[in-house]
Amino acid sequence: MAYLTQSKLAKWREENKPKHCPILNDRNSDWVVDHDHRTGMVRAVISRMGNSLLGKIENYLYKRCGQSPQNFPTILRNIADYLEREQTDVLHPVGLTQLTKRFRNNLTSDEQYSLLRDIGASEEVLDHCTNSKHREFLFRKLTKQQHQ
Repeated sequence: MAYLTQSKLAKWREENKPKHCPILNDRNSDWVVDHDHRTGMVRAVISRMGNSLLGKIENYLYKRCGQSPQNFPTILRNIADYLEREQTDVLHPVGLTQLTKRFRNNLTSDEQYSLLRDIGASEEVLDHCTNSKHREFLFRKLTKQQHQ
């Protein structure tokens, strides 16, 4: 076992930084030395964003969920398995609102028209969509109909 002094931290970080963040799997120039807050032991060099995400998950799990640190890897694997399951074909009411907001905020009017055509809007109906509110209303209506 060794002790990494504050004065040697930057050098150790530079010598041990990976090509990709092991948490977020991206290239990054903002590296930090991650350590286990329970034991104080260094785990590895990871991106600052990966470190922040890991810390938030750990803190929530231990403080809010009352889980033991030993359960952490199992819980993360369970989360990954859960997220990779096949989804139902049932649209949640909040999900419809979120899709509608993305339609409104993230697409240009040309992209909105294209998407509306893709989900079944006729040219005749689109001719009556004279503003963004009309397009948004039509998107919500057609998306809802697709799932009923």
